[in-house]
Amino acid sequence: MSEESNKLEKKSLGRSLYSTTAGILLSRISGLARDILSAWYWGATGVAQAAYNTAFAFPNNLRALFGEGAFSSAFVPMMSEHISKDEKDAAWKLASRAITLQLLVLLAIVAVISIGAGIAGFRFVFANETAQTTLQIMPMVMPYAVFVCVAGALSAMLNSLHSFFLPAIVQVIFNAVQIGTIILLYFGWKNDNPTALWIFCGSTIVAGILQDLALIWACRRYGYRYRFDLALRDVEVRALCMRILPGLIGAGVVQLNNVIDKVLAVKLGPEAVGALNFSHRLIYLPVGLFGVAMGMVALPALSRAQAQDDRQGVCECQNYALRTILFLALPCTAFLLICGDEVIAFLFQRGAFVEAATQETNYALCYYLIGLPAFCCLKVAVNPFFARKDTRTPMVIGLGCMVVNLILNLSLMWSMRQAGLALASSISSWLNIILLFVFNRKYLPEWSAIPTIKSAVVLCLASALAALAGAGTLKGIYSLDFIERMPLTTGLGVLVFACLGTCAVVYLFACVAFRRPEPRELFGALRRRGKK
Repeated sequence: MSEESNKLEKKSLGRSLYSTTAGILLSRISGLARDILSAWYWGATGVAQAAYNTAFAFPNNLRALFGEGAFSSAFVPMMSEHISKDEKDAAWKLASRAITLQLLVLLAIVAVISIGAGIAGFRFVFANETAQTTLQIMPMVMPYAVFVCVAGALSAMLNSLHSFFLPAIVQVIFNAVQIGTIILLYFGWKNDNPTALWIFCGSTIVAGILQDLALIWACRRYGYRYRFDLALRDVEVRALCMRILPGLIGAGVVQLNNVIDKVLAVKLGPEAVGALNFSHRLIYLPVGLFGVAMGMVALPALSRAQAQDDRQGVCECQNYALRTILFLALPCTAFLLICGDEVIAFLFQRGAFVEAATQETNYALCYYLIGLPAFCCLKVAVNPFFARKDTRTPMVIGLGCMVVNLILNLSLMWSMRQAGLALASSISSWLNIILLFVFNRKYLPEWSAIPTIKSAVVLCLASALAALAGAGTLKGIYSLDFIERMPLTTGLGVLVFACLGTCAVVYLFACVAFRRPEPRELFGALRRRGKK
């Protein structure tokens, strides 16, 4: 690929990233509204919220395995190859066969987990009330895994067709249904009423069905019609399965870590589950906006370059993706480090979410922030392996990191409670990133991490300057008398947005002063997107 073609590919990546980020931003804003209402109604220390968050972790993590993670990483390169060769009939056939196999596997998993949890929840008595309630509602939330995984497969198909916006905003449907349900519950039931919890669980199924309908409509516009087609002997289906299986184990490591964190948090008490849940939501706002978005748009581009045996193109695409993610993720880390307590209180501290819950949540958030850049970069660091259809190496690395995470969890949780679980996740994620870089260099010797590391050092310095300016702004506003006379939410809003604005302005000026190309690329992509 020529240098001019590489530049065009980077511009296309930039436009796709910011289009996808805009869609994910809408999803995250609606998700934030859902979390605010959920915190207000359910709180962060009660049994109901802890039980729901623990039970929902199972279908939610199955989505990351069978809908977005391993499935997408194996499916997108194969679909992209067919579409790049203008073989749409072959692409549609592969999609129907893949979704059919996905459906059957998921139905079996959901049935086994639901039946087992239902029997255990209603026939046995557990000393821990949170564990008892979790098992009882599990059969109600597990079917959501089927709908959301099909949505993930349809979204992967749209991504292969270079359609990123609808897959990015489809989560808005889920958030809107849950927001409406919480409002309904407020007028009809108290948050300690078991009926309220059952209705809230049922809203997840309704949301999953609506998500599928929206994506089916979008796929039909491209000419795709789903047909039940179980072709286990098909060469492509077998190849897909062989690539998915290692990916399932590799991606499953990350998801299993999340489930382990939730289960261990139940042992620490419902307040630890709530703190982990809300701090995790804040952390995954930038991860979703930048890491997931860039991972979505970079994988098809890397797959195209890999199919053309353009090793230099793969290297440049990877470096651009990592550099762009760090440019966006590092200032978020700095901002939340200095203003995390105020952000949590501003967003969630009302109703059943009390000041003690804010402190518990911020305690976990501080240790999650150590790994925030790694969480974001991990979404891109695995893409070169997936683009060359190597799902085994990330699997082996992930298994090793899972063992490290479990050891750290058991070592730290008793002294640091939920903060120990967060710190374990951060350390194991950084280890995962480092090992992926090392092995990527082995398979792709043309690639070097030096440009990314140099960029990270400069961007860290710019983020540190922004953090100092933001801390000074906070201190200055706290010293003013009028802030204490304001209502709590208004005063916190002034603090948060003043600090955010200061950090953003100082960070951008610092990047320009250090002659970083990212601000120019950012505004250039936004300008081109606006003209389009």
